[in-house]
Amino acid sequence: MRQINFLRKIILFISFALLVLSCDTRKNHDDNTEFGLTAEAVPEGILLTISNIPQDATHLWISVSSWGDTEEPESPNSIIYSYAAITDTSVWGVVNSTQNLDKIKQTGKVIFPIVEAGTKYSCSATIYNEREINLIRENDENVYPRTAYAQVIADNGIYFNREDVKLEINNAHSVVTISCEPEFSSKVIFDDQKYRFGVTISVGNNSSMGVADHHIPAGLSSDGLTWEFEPQMTDALRSDSDDGGWLEIGSNYSAWAEVYANIIYDDIKWSVGIAKTPEFIYSLK
Repeated sequence: MRQINFLRKIILFISFALLVLSCDTRKNHDDNTEFGLTAEAVPEGILLTISNIPQDATHLWISVSSWGDTEEPESPNSIIYSYAAITDTSVWGVVNSTQNLDKIKQTGKVIFPIVEAGTKYSCSATIYNEREINLIRENDENVYPRTAYAQVIADNGIYFNREDVKLEINNAHSVVTISCEPEFSSKVIFDDQKYRFGVTISVGNNSSMGVADHHIPAGLSSDGLTWEFEPQMTDALRSDSDDGGWLEIGSNYSAWAEVYANIIYDDIKWSVGIAKTPEFIYSLK
């Protein structure tokens, strides 16, 4: 399978992420007000309570974001973003997803454990059924799934030395390396792949696209701390551009690389944002 086919799959992830970053207040469904989310500070972190999950729902996307003391994020790169992708057992999920949706339908409870006391977090939950997922995979722009939002200031949880953790990028903007791994205040359970890398390219109009290490797995170092993504990323994006993709050859775009820790808590896989590079200019040449 060509790399471009893998790149198109990332659009599903982008569609979820943009729901968090946008200020769109349209009604997604006639019964959108019935689907709800509350966030509560608890000793374990943030308790998310999701109400009225539709019975036909097959995919749940949960995000938890923070961006410092400002009312609004200064830029997408300033957002510290973590997420969990959850499905039921009848469908294939996205990368790093877990099949726990049936349990959540029963309890409505999910805990996000990696928080810093005193920090405000913006949380969202987005629910999809299989028909909506298939339409998104076909790039249908007229899909408006149920989404609910909540905010909370954390009191306690598992934290790490965020200021010490750095993601370095070389001068050619082709290789990223974690210079210092996070030290967590309590023991955490990592997934088989401890860290996940990606590059985000801003394409304007509050939209972005990304390439992750599951698109270019050969670039991962044996110790899992380095990811080489060029020239494979540009080769694939250039092919995508020839097929009518999102990037124009010769145009400059703002981009950055980021790294997540893949942490399992209460049988749910969380991709926890731990570090980003400064923004750099990316161009297809």
